Amino acid sequence: MTRPIVEIGDRVAVVATVTERVKDRVTLTLDGNSHSYSMVEPNAKVGDKLRLEGEVVHVDDDLGRTTVQVLGRVSVDTKSVEMITRRCDLDHIGSNVPGHPRPRTPPTPHG
Repeated sequence: MTRPIVEIGDRVAVVATVTERVKDRVTLTLDGNSHSYSMVEPNAKVGDKLRLEGEVVHVDDDLGRTTVQVLGRVSVDTKSVEMITRRCDLDHIGSNVPGHPRPRTPPTPHG
């Protein structure tokens, strides 16, 4: 099974593992990212897996990294994200990527 290609605006999920607990806060590490993050999660225990959902804000195909708006903006390996929904509200706008099936239309002046 091949991973879906993600685009800006897609809703994706990343998996975080709880590594430490301090009162009501937990320290997390994300799959595909070596940094630690902290968030309030009163019910999580060390070793629990949390599924965090967010929107793709940047994709770097050359490095195989995707930036997701979750716990702030975090960059993870593209292989570690799970597609939830494709962007649909931006399809009418088009794309400025050469060869995209829906090219961006040139702007028209108002008035």
